[in-house]
Amino acid sequence: MISSVASLHPTDPGIVDAALAGDEDAAVAAARAAVERGDGAQVYASSKAAIARWTRRTAITPEWAGAGIPLNAIAPGTIVTPMIQDMLDTEAGRRAIDGSVPIPLHGHARPEQIAPLLAWLTSPENSHITGQVVFVDGGADAVLRGDGTW
Repeated sequence: MISSVASLHPTDPGIVDAALAGDEDAAVAAARAAVERGDGAQVYASSKAAIARWTRRTAITPEWAGAGIPLNAIAPGTIVTPMIQDMLDTEAGRRAIDGSVPIPLHGHARPEQIAPLLAWLTSPENSHITGQVVFVDGGADAVLRGDGTW
């Protein structure tokens, strides 16, 4: 699964809960309401938080772990892709991105730097890692959450 470091940003519980319940209509309605009240950024963060929570809940079920299938998510930080390139090309855009996703180790990643972890997590060599959300974010998770998660 692909989550995101954005899952650590403010979320809308209505979107997250509806997504986890599989209620697409309610999730869309909650997302529209978030946009209308000026919290549109919470839509993406909420979808990624729901993916992270679903992964952890589902990975330990008989259908997955019980069947010997490891299920994990990665949570990338800023990945240099066409989706964000325009923002990275301007000083204001870089400030906005770096302000919300501080990356102390090696800056923004490229897809080919993330792919080996995905390949390993889905390979036969991964026999025991399951239910994890692995942050591949150059340290953004550690900056944003500190040691408060432990």
